[in-house]
Amino acid sequence: MEPLFPDAAESPPSLDALRSEDSRRVVEAMAQWRRRSRLIGFFRRALPAAIVLLLVALVGWVVARTVLAGLANQAAQRSEVRMTNPRFYGQDARGQGFVLGAAEAVQDRRRPEIIRLDHPDLRLNASGEQPTTVTADHGVYNETNRRVTLTENVVVLDGGSGFRFDSALARVDTTRGVITGDRGISGVGPTGSVQAPTYAIYDNGARVVFRGSGETKVTGVVNTRRRDNGNER
Repeated sequence: MEPLFPDAAESPPSLDALRSEDSRRVVEAMAQWRRRSRLIGFFRRALPAAIVLLLVALVGWVVARTVLAGLANQAAQRSEVRMTNPRFYGQDARGQGFVLGAAEAVQDRRRPEIIRLDHPDLRLNASGEQPTTVTADHGVYNETNRRVTLTENVVVLDGGSGFRFDSALARVDTTRGVITGDRGISGVGPTGSVQAPTYAIYDNGARVVFRGSGETKVTGVVNTRRRDNGNER
């Protein structure tokens, strides 16, 4: 016959069992604490080491970039030819000479026909009594077609008339003695002043043609030199 109260039939846990259970829990807690302590100790050692490694890697990357940049610069310098105070001489189709100088010139070995110029100074009709001088901050000379592109603070001075023309761009065809530009020009001389969006200077400075654009479509021609019997004066 089953007892009326089943639970009452079970005996309560013994004191040794309770002590054993408590010991087991203490051991587990201590084991977890040790594991946590070891993990914290690991991170305390690993984080400073990781920071040091990161700094070393950063310094190494900066040094490597500097070295690579230096090597690239040396390679670029080896591929370039630099000239101080160079002079280039030539003649146009009518036999009038020109002289192109600069404070410094840089020639790329890969494209030797292209020469970059620092503060170029071009003299058209250089052997004549009334040469035209063109100066600028920067320029590029193509030896193949003998054309010069001048940029920034371009100044054209006509030695015969005293005219001065200022522009931001000038393209010079030394074979024809023609100067053109489409970034505006302002000029001043004995007969007055003039401004225009585009211009063309022919015959090594003897004739200047101004052209307008948009609503300003005025075209003007300035003969900077007189001609007697076909000769410039």
